[in-house]
Amino acid sequence: MADLCTDLHAVNTSPEARGFDAGLLCSMVTFTAPGGRTIGLVYLYKRGTFYAFAPTGPDQRDNLTEISVRDHLAAELPMEPDLQKWLALWKAPGL
Repeated sequence: MADLCTDLHAVNTSPEARGFDAGLLCSMVTFTAPGGRTIGLVYLYKRGTFYAFAPTGPDQRDNLTEISVRDHLAAELPMEPDLQKWLALWKAPGL
């Protein structure tokens, strides 16, 4: 998980170095759970924190799964404490 954090930070510094920092919001890595469910792990570059995004359908998400992912990864990654920053990324690539 530490490598994931380092890699995502490196990916985000490249556009920032080229002057695109104002438009840089986040990066997301998707994971597929057994049964085919897809969950996104979102990295908020400017805050240096992560949160889970678990869509269940058009404009619906599974908040309990998102909180569970947060709780499981809290010892490994800096998780975003402000739930208002946990934005829905509807129709994001990979989801």
